[in-house]
Amino acid sequence: MAFKTTTWDNVIGLTEARVGLEFEAPELGRVGFLLNSAAKYIYDENRYWPRFLVLEPRTVLRGYIATTEDSYNVYGAGSTEVNGLYVRNGNSSDGNPAYTLYDTDGTTALYNLWSFTYSWGITSTAIDILPPLTAYKYYNPQQSSTPLSSGWTTLQTGVAPSPIVQALSEIDEYIGHWDGAKWQGGDPSRMAAYPDQNGIRVTYPQEGTVYVAFKKTLVDTYGDGTGGSVAAIPSEWAEYMAYSAARSYRASQAQPDGFNPIAIRDVDNVLNQALIKVGKQGVYDTLANQFKTRFGMDISIR
Repeated sequence: MAFKTTTWDNVIGLTEARVGLEFEAPELGRVGFLLNSAAKYIYDENRYWPRFLVLEPRTVLRGYIATTEDSYNVYGAGSTEVNGLYVRNGNSSDGNPAYTLYDTDGTTALYNLWSFTYSWGITSTAIDILPPLTAYKYYNPQQSSTPLSSGWTTLQTGVAPSPIVQALSEIDEYIGHWDGAKWQGGDPSRMAAYPDQNGIRVTYPQEGTVYVAFKKTLVDTYGDGTGGSVAAIPSEWAEYMAYSAARSYRASQAQPDGFNPIAIRDVDNVLNQALIKVGKQGVYDTLANQFKTRFGMDISIR
């Protein structure tokens, strides 16, 4: 799903329009901090921003689901047997990390995701010996120190389409988890868990792979695209970010009487409009319905 974005320049322009000034350095840098503070605030205000909702396989180890995991979710491959959770399993022959899809016993290796001279393959052979081309299911000729999500090619023993290879996201807020894949013809059981200082503590003794729904962590710093910043801003946040930053900027320039021409109610109004839109999209009802299991339904999000 492609979510709408706007540009950093557009958000700066909106902020300047609210303030009534055109920013120059160093004010422009300070306004950038205010805009990112506003982005973090609106992100924290709702668990269910659609662009941050994730359902992916994770590993349960010693009773915990870690909030971060060095594994890859391979999905969408025509050879369905290669789809699944590839967990870190040492290094490839060229020193890059290697990942393995295990059978349900947790010890039998089925397929490996590994690299040779920085090109990547999915094979049923060992990670330290270059196999013949016929042993590859899928191959990615692009050189990289980590697996790439796209650019995969189907080879002789594979079936099109080629897979998507996706690094696991960091969990910010846990929503729920199941003992099997959701929406793949089965009806897995929903399991209970709670967060603590060590990760997500599962309340039912279980090891291996589970499927977790969660809100992923906001990792982007928004900016003009330089210095690692991201210039594509979530469209649903733009008005709030501009109003919030403009009010904070005006407060920093306040006159002795403390008057701020940008009212807090205006900031709250655009925040509420963004939050209401999430509700109108049916996110809450959709999640409540889709997270149903044969043991009941999650109604905690209502």
